[in-house]
Amino acid sequence: MLACLVEPKPRITKKLTMVLIVCMIWLSLMGKVIYPWLFPAHVSDNTEKEVTLLLNSGSVISNEAEVRVIVWLKDGTIPEELKITKPLPGWVWNYRELKTEGGKVAATLSGQCSLDKNEERKLFTWYTDIAQGLSKTGSQVYLDERVPQTIDISAYLSRINAQPAQWDLTGSLLSIAAFQANLNTKVMAGKDRVNIQLVSRGKNTAGHTVLALPVLLEEF
Repeated sequence: MLACLVEPKPRITKKLTMVLIVCMIWLSLMGKVIYPWLFPAHVSDNTEKEVTLLLNSGSVISNEAEVRVIVWLKDGTIPEELKITKPLPGWVWNYRELKTEGGKVAATLSGQCSLDKNEERKLFTWYTDIAQGLSKTGSQVYLDERVPQTIDISAYLSRINAQPAQWDLTGSLLSIAAFQANLNTKVMAGKDRVNIQLVSRGKNTAGHTVLALPVLLEEF
């Protein structure tokens, strides 16, 4: 009579199972610690994303940009903070009075210059400080920055954690208006809250891009 030979199956003891589980947990924890240390560029923190203008965003190769600031003054009165603090040293304001439909007097202050990365950081700090205070009085600060190249607008908005609200694609021109929670200003565009707009025209990197806060006032 022939007996069937059955290959015995290995048995894993409870002790060995516990050792394997501990090892897996240890490897997982070490991976979370070692991987960011070895490859910091591949790790991003999505909880807080710093808002930067174009030159400091890593999205452009330009070293200089053209910037324009327009302050719309509801009653035509220049606030003291605008007299004391200017966007950059040597900044020159142009004052212009306007008459509204109701016969009231409003006014604008405007100025423009070319700037580099360091000056861009100082200008953005000034904007964030001054814009929030003026918005409480019914006045508004508009800023736009222009560079001679196209950029990936979607990638830029994702980097600063801005949520697109409105967009338009016409030929080689793409415009996206979005809302970024850390910016202290906002305007209503229809039913949407927006506080940053990017418009890019061209092909590949050949073309022009403008970043506007909170929206673009002048034609691009």
